[in-house]
Amino acid sequence: MTVRLKPAALLRAALGRSTRDAHSAVSPVGAVQRAAALLRGGMPSGRVWRVLVEQAGSDTPQWRILTAAWTLAHESGAPLAETLDRLEGALRSLAKLAERRSVLLAGPRATIRLVTALPPLAAALGTALGFDPLPALRSPLGWAALVSGGLLMALGIRWSRGMARRVAEADWVAGWEFELTAIALGGGAPPREALRHVVECIDGARAEWVRIEELGPGGAVPRAIAEAGSLGAPLRPMLLGEARACRDRAQAELEGAAERLGVKVLVPLGVCVLPAFILLGVVPVLLAVLGGAGL
Repeated sequence: MTVRLKPAALLRAALGRSTRDAHSAVSPVGAVQRAAALLRGGMPSGRVWRVLVEQAGSDTPQWRILTAAWTLAHESGAPLAETLDRLEGALRSLAKLAERRSVLLAGPRATIRLVTALPPLAAALGTALGFDPLPALRSPLGWAALVSGGLLMALGIRWSRGMARRVAEADWVAGWEFELTAIALGGGAPPREALRHVVECIDGARAEWVRIEELGPGGAVPRAIAEAGSLGAPLRPMLLGEARACRDRAQAELEGAAERLGVKVLVPLGVCVLPAFILLGVVPVLLAVLGGAGL
């Protein structure tokens, strides 16, 4: 008897036995684009998914949200190509945001690298001028400057990198609780059953981008369903509109955080890195000069 694995189980099985070079794996954006093209070309969804998971590189949040959407469409019979188009657009926006963040951080990072390289250059310059700073570092004051400067330099670099990492790890595509519910409803399920099915698929795919609390009683999705019923409005277009609004708000928040990061990262530069340069590069040379003058 042939066992048919669900999309989530199929992805985990493929990743578990994969020995592929990570550089040859298909990115989530490329996978979504290819999947939409294959579906529109008439290839069965089950076969498309098998092709994609054989090329998956790692179990990322992008792959998990794609898995949840595919599972819902696979089990409900809802069309998926338009959903994939929307996911592709959202993932491309994240990629552009990452590029913009790199540009904003390029200046501060270059400054930190330059200041990090200045202490040995200052020491070399002092030696060339006849004021060897190395003996000065053996004095109590020189030793204190060396230890304090090293600690400040390490703290500044770790602080700035941590700020950048926190903003980078905050990347997400919002609104998928609405999007996945729209997929479930597209298969003809009543709203209550659709919500239950969405929760099950999110749990099975471990899709952390979906705010599961918004699917429960009092959550944003049931409120949108109730509002559509009271207004007599089509339900799926309303849910897709809410998903688009959530994505736009999240994108604006991420862009704002990236812009603020370009300024915030200057704080560790002023508080830690520049004082470290003075302690590591200027103080030893100054002590050597004073020592050479007999002071």
